[in-house]
Amino acid sequence: MQKRKGETALKPNFLIFVTDQHRADWLSCMGNDILQTPHIDKIAHRGVLFENTYCNTPLCMPSRATMWTGLPSSVHSARTNGVDLDNKYPVLPQILQDNGYKTISVGKIHLKAWHMSKERGNKNITEYDPALLPECETVWNENKCNKLPDNYFGLEVTHFLGGHGSYCFGEYVQWLQSVRPDIYEALKNQNSAKETTGKKDNYYSEVPKEYHYNEWIKRHTMEELDKCESDKPFFLWCSFPDPHFPFGPPAPYYDAYKKEQMPDPIAWDDSRDNMNEWYHASCYKARGEESIDGGPSPYTLEQIKETKALAWGMVKHIDDCIGEIMKHLEETRKKENTVVIFLADHGELMGDHGMYCKGPFHYEGLLRVPFLISWPGHLPENTRESSLVSLLDFMPTILDLAHIDYPEGPIKAWEGPFEGKPLYTSDPLPGHSLVPLMEKKAEKVQEDILVENDDDIRHVNLRTLITERYKITVYSHQSYGELFDLQKDPQERENLWECYEYKEIKYHMLERLMQKMLEQQDRTTRRIGIA
Repeated sequence: MQKRKGETALKPNFLIFVTDQHRADWLSCMGNDILQTPHIDKIAHRGVLFENTYCNTPLCMPSRATMWTGLPSSVHSARTNGVDLDNKYPVLPQILQDNGYKTISVGKIHLKAWHMSKERGNKNITEYDPALLPECETVWNENKCNKLPDNYFGLEVTHFLGGHGSYCFGEYVQWLQSVRPDIYEALKNQNSAKETTGKKDNYYSEVPKEYHYNEWIKRHTMEELDKCESDKPFFLWCSFPDPHFPFGPPAPYYDAYKKEQMPDPIAWDDSRDNMNEWYHASCYKARGEESIDGGPSPYTLEQIKETKALAWGMVKHIDDCIGEIMKHLEETRKKENTVVIFLADHGELMGDHGMYCKGPFHYEGLLRVPFLISWPGHLPENTRESSLVSLLDFMPTILDLAHIDYPEGPIKAWEGPFEGKPLYTSDPLPGHSLVPLMEKKAEKVQEDILVENDDDIRHVNLRTLITERYKITVYSHQSYGELFDLQKDPQERENLWECYEYKEIKYHMLERLMQKMLEQQDRTTRRIGIA
């Protein structure tokens, strides 16, 4: 990451739009010719679109913790959903606040556990301490909390929404209960204006658009933009919980797309014979458990297509909200000095290979996410970048654009015993600033991407390495794995793990995977002396 100290120019503002469980190909600027997202596309047209962006862990908590720490899940401790982010690592809002920024969050954060109450299966929980469980649904639903703690992860201002759809909670729900308790009941009960195909969590929401949580997020974002002073830069995290399940957009968005329009999922009918045990319904039946948070699809093709149509309606709703926020940004004359970023925490399988939702299934639909950056007059416009990028690159890019160095500890790092010979050969963060890439000063910032996944419920850990051509996945305590040639087989329909012709490529990829895992060990803590 490039270091630029001592600069006095006003630092740029940052307006970050984040969606949840949003595939890269669910944008028209990414080639979708059915789903139209003109307002998000406009960000791409005014900036740089990264066509090959991967999340580093395809789950909400670890991925969001990666965005805010610049560290992989094996380092920052939030290695899977339900594991809190360790407070010992510097987080992006706090770093920015320490450097003169006003820091704001509207919507979803999810760096602390949500579903940890007795009714969710944690029998060890006896009390709900808001100080220890600030994002837990039970704390909010029992009215033990009506605001996140002061300076929560470095945030000066928060308007909090937890959960998704009918099971959301937080300040939005408390507001809705106070102004329209009848609408809250319709939301909570998943009241559907139309009959569905019968798939769980598909519904045509009866909540009027103006009372929907996306509109609440939009309004608070615009209000906070109004409060930002011109002489102080801001960081505004605008985080929508959609298009994550349950899939229940309000009118008119639930009619935006029809299931009959939806293309078939990739490899929907492909045989499971060449797929590992986690892809088989029999695996979960034999273990006496359900497929947690996704897995082999129990739904029909018609149900999956209805789900996709509803999810695309949710994306269209987000797109309209972003359009209004961007218009407001322009009206408040803050656009010229504001970096606008759109990205998502992870993707969604949505029937690909007969799978749904998310989990330890490292197909492209789950791993590839949208990532757009716009700052007209400062960064290139209408540019598409095809080299490999990951969410680990988000924080280094923000710090580079803000001309801020990653913070050192209370004692500065030791420079080493030999003058002129650097002790450290790499930056504290494993990701890379994308500024050189956007400014065409570099053709690429990395050769490969590491994806991590630790699944306590399924008792499996896996690691995936992605290069420009190949993808390899290994599983803990298993001799099997996956190897795909993404150039010849972009739909990942032929697992080459046992293919003799790819033997040397497999060994080479395994060696690269091992080297990448070594590279991404924690190096944020530097030596302060020889011993």
